[in-house]
Amino acid sequence: MKKVVYSVTRIGKTNSTFKGIGYLTDTDLVIALNSKKNAPYIKVFEDITKYCHPVVNSKDEYKGAYYEIAEVMVTRPDGSKESKEVELNYLVWYKEVE
Repeated sequence: MKKVVYSVTRIGKTNSTFKGIGYLTDTDLVIALNSKKNAPYIKVFEDITKYCHPVVNSKDEYKGAYYEIAEVMVTRPDGSKESKEVELNYLVWYKEVE
């Protein structure tokens, strides 16, 4: 695994950016985050090396767009809840560090 500095921006109604130190396996980007309830968890961006390309005139620096399908709980107008699939879009930048 390689150590990387990363910046991941989730694109949507409200954009949110996560920055820090993470790890790159052969194909995946692994980062540590905190949930809305402040519980720590690990987020894996699978096959990120397929979606990111080298930055021009830069060494060991990559960027690209990534998306995934996630299942979320939605509250309907009558108060009941249902599961719904949504597409989550991210802009990813990372640079390998020594």
